[in-house]
Formats: sequence, C-alpha cells, structure tokens
Amino acid sequence: MTDNNLFSDDEKAKISSFEAQYSGSEVAGKFWDDFKAYVTGLPKASVLILGGSGAGKSTLVNLVFNSEIAKAGSGRPVTKGIELYKNDLVNIYDSEGYEFGEEKQQHFENLIFGFMDEHEVSGDPIDVIWYCISIPGARVVDTDINVINRLNSMGKPVAVVFTQADQASEEQSQSLQNEVLSRTSVRSDAIFESTSDRSIELPRGIKELYEWTRDRLPESRKVSFMGAARRDMAKKSAEVDSMITKYTATAFGLGAVPIPVPSAAALVPLQMKMLSEIAVRWNVLSIQQSMGTILTEMVTTTVGRTIAATLLKLFPGVGSVLGGAINGGVAAAVTYGTGKAFNYACRKMQESDLDGTKFDMNEFLKNDFVKMAMEMAMNYKSGK
Repeated sequence: MTDNNLFSDDEKAKISSFEAQYSGSEVAGKFWDDFKAYVTGLPKASVLILGGSGAGKSTLVNLVFNSEIAKAGSGRPVTKGIELYKNDLVNIYDSEGYEFGEEKQQHFENLIFGFMDEHEVSGDPIDVIWYCISIPGARVVDTDINVINRLNSMGKPVAVVFTQADQASEEQSQSLQNEVLSRTSVRSDAIFESTSDRSIELPRGIKELYEWTRDRLPESRKVSFMGAARRDMAKKSAEVDSMITKYTATAFGLGAVPIPVPSAAALVPLQMKMLSEIAVRWNVLSIQQSMGTILTEMVTTTVGRTIAATLLKLFPGVGSVLGGAINGGVAAAVTYGTGKAFNYACRKMQESDLDGTKFDMNEFLKNDFVKMAMEMAMNYKSGK
C-alpha cells in the first residue's frame, strides 16, 4: 500500500476513488497487451556462431549475454547442422563444428553459405558473425581462412574470437592472432579472446566483444540485443532515460488541450506503452518469468495510484474540484516520474539477479514506487 506518511486519510480515500478507474476490463491487462505487441514487433538481432568442434561456442554465448541462453539440449534444429538458441529478443544460430578432412571442411563451407543465402532471400539476414578458434588447438586451418574471407567479402561484420584462453599461453594466442591478421582482411579491433573463467581479465574480452557487436548492429536491432544481454547497465539506463524524455514530451503535448481530472486515465495508454518498452529493454520477464500476470496487475494499478498521488500533490484541490483539468506540465511530470521510477526498479531487478542479492519487484511496486515516482515528478515540475 501507499506510504502512510505521505498521505492523509482523506487523500488516501481520494486516491482509492481515482484508482478505481483503472480496474475495469478495458484497462486491466493493458500493460501485458502492449508488452506482447512491442516484443512481437521488435526486430530481433541475429548472430551466427562458427568454428571447429569443441571451440567453446555455447560457452561464449552464455558469457556475452550473461545468462544461460545456450543450455545443453536447449537448441532447436533449424536446418541440418545448425541449431537456434533464442529468447524473446535475440536469435543465436550455432553451427556444427567442422572436422578435419577436405570433404568435411567443404561440407561445412557449403552449409554456412547456403544458410546465409537463405536468410538474405527471406528478408531476415544474419547481422553479425562470431568466428571461434580454440587457442589450445594451436592451429588456424585453410577452412577458417576461406570462410572468414568470404564473409568479409559479403560485407558482413565478422569478429574472430580466440576461445579457451585460460588453457593456453599468451604466446600461443598471439601467434594465432598474427596468422589471422596476415591471411585475412580482419582488423585487429575485430579480434577478441574469451575464457570460461570469469575472473580472468583479458585486454579484448567478452565486454569488448559485446560492445563491438552492439555497435555494428542495425539501429532497429540494437534494442533487442541490449535487452537480451544482461550487461552495460549504465548505458542501458541512460538510453531508457532518453526514451522517457520523449514520452514526457508527448504527454506534455497531450496536456496542451487540458485533460479533465475525471478523465485522467487518458494518460494510461501512453504510460503503459512507455513501461512496456522499458521492460523490454531490461528484459524483465527473462529474469522472472512467473511475474507475467502479477506484473500486469501490479503495474496497471500502480500507474493509477501514481497518477492519483502525483495529481494530489501537483494539482491542489484535485479531489474536490471536479471541473479541474490536467495541463501539459502536470501530464509531463506524472509521465516522467512514472518512467524514472520504473527504470530504477528494472535496473535494480537485473543487477540483483546477477549479483545474488534480493530485490522484490512486487514489494517495490506496492510500497515504494508511488513515493519515488511522485518525488521524480515534483523534481521535474520544479525544474531540478
């Protein structure tokens, strides 16, 4: 419930009355509907992972996305020799590893380029390729060179990832990197190393591979990639803040024709869409899938409570002056506060899931969300 220290009994009654507008069937589930529509319409980033057998491709996927996307047995065959690991936001295509022998290596090349051509024709092109070479294997074969050069000639971004660095010497790694640099057109800034030991810091490791990939994706697919990868918290939060600013401007325009207080629920569709986009960018439902229905109910009622609470503070007399109206400044402030508080909650939820601490989203929405949203809204209105 709302913090007892924030509101008088009279104000609580007004909030409850106002909040009742948000419990109808036309509003209930609005968040969930918008969330599903946004996810369905969001172009997914597509990454193809190549390399020899035992090169640690699945381990690399899980390291980059900071989650167990490529679990044993979780891939779905999409064509013979290629499996798809996916979640709501990203498609990871994992090729079978090639084996030594001219015929087997030719089969591998035919498989890869046939698959690439199919995706181009279907209008769903592969965005980025990660080519894995095991350092302990201590060799770069002609197949590696041929495939990398052909991919580069197609204009595809190719990152060469030297895997299992913790099982080999620095000299071995450097020797293999030099061979790739001398025999292909790959630049040094597209070469990375990985290790299954997360405690080992590498000069160009997982963090750098993530950033390199993100920066080479089409703009339309960066959102899905960043949402799927549970890392880069500060940048993700800043991008969400920019998005909130755009929604705030829209709310201000909505209030250019003042909204009658009894019809303030007109802000709900805009705010539901904003919160849906925030949830996608933080991939909230991948952290706690069971929250689906609970989150729908909590966010729907919380938005109503937030609007009611902030109106009481930003628009004195709202409970008694039925003819009052919300102007653009108040509409913008309510939207801004709601977005900022939800961005904070989603970031805390993801960070706590990664570091093993506990952040109860349900509890936050019940007890602290309104207070934070109202403080942010009042700061916005006062120009802080």
